[in-house]
Amino acid sequence: MNSVNDFYNDRLVKINWFEHCGKPIDRSISKNNFIAVKGWREAEKGMNFSWDNMKLNVRNDLTLALHEQFREEYREWNKITLEVKKMLGEGVLKDIHYYVMKNKLSPNVYESIEWDLITILMEHAYSSLVKPGFYFQLLEIYEQGHVPCGWKGKWPSGSLKVF
Repeated sequence: MNSVNDFYNDRLVKINWFEHCGKPIDRSISKNNFIAVKGWREAEKGMNFSWDNMKLNVRNDLTLALHEQFREEYREWNKITLEVKKMLGEGVLKDIHYYVMKNKLSPNVYESIEWDLITILMEHAYSSLVKPGFYFQLLEIYEQGHVPCGWKGKWPSGSLKVF
């Protein structure tokens, strides 16, 4: 398994969070089709139960693959998750929380990003066993200063909403 510490410092710490929200999206950053949302209110509407449920199902694909094919390594999931949550909580999530509060955004914005970051780090931790997928595509969007904020259509076809 891969260390999450170096990945966190090399990738997540360097993100300029929200820097390009509302600006044109570089469509080469992900394999998914995009729908650009026009503002925070529309982004907040997209961060709903359906979006959360879709992301949970995608994450479940990772945990199922680990459970079926790499059971011994999968036993480390909870330990790694605790490490990841602590690292994020003491680091980038502070800045994200501040931004959400300062801009009077819905708590769903923070919770959605927190979930994504935890799962990005978990995908990285197990990337030598299971190829990273959807969440690494979300990482590319965050690295461009945008925020993924929903899905239009039925997964896996459809389009990713991005602000």
